[in-house]
Amino acid sequence: MSNPSDVEDFLIERAKAIEESERIQKLVKAYKKVTPIVIPVWDTTPDSIQFNDISPEILESGINIYTAPFDDVWTGIYEPGVYDRSTLWKDIHDKGKIAKVMESWKNNKPLSPLFFVRHMSKDKALVADGKHRLTVARYMGCENIPFMVQSSQSDWVKNAIPTAKKI
Repeated sequence: MSNPSDVEDFLIERAKAIEESERIQKLVKAYKKVTPIVIPVWDTTPDSIQFNDISPEILESGINIYTAPFDDVWTGIYEPGVYDRSTLWKDIHDKGKIAKVMESWKNNKPLSPLFFVRHMSKDKALVADGKHRLTVARYMGCENIPFMVQSSQSDWVKNAIPTAKKI
């Protein structure tokens, strides 16, 4: 039989999750009605890497952080139209994640850079982590964009995004 405190802990966590979900849905509704203008704020410190959804094996092998003008990054991405301004509130994106990115930047909270991997057959970047950050940054007219690449597999970056500078 379950320990009563385990059940209580579960119910408390469940209530918190429901409350957060309701808060995010209200935020989505408000932001869809009037999308706030926010300035993307990036955390390009090595510590920011831990906030990305990157496998531990990749992290252990090393990460390079780059920055480049947004237009050059845009040109170097495979199928960038998915992240275009017009897609911000479309069903191809998780509206809750879009709202959370906006809320973070509205509160001047820095977010970690995007994580790119090389497209299998092209010298183009695939967005492995950061799709919602990229979409919001595009919508807001971000001038420069930071991104991360696995150190041991970064030889393609100069072909895809020639102006990329390692931080």
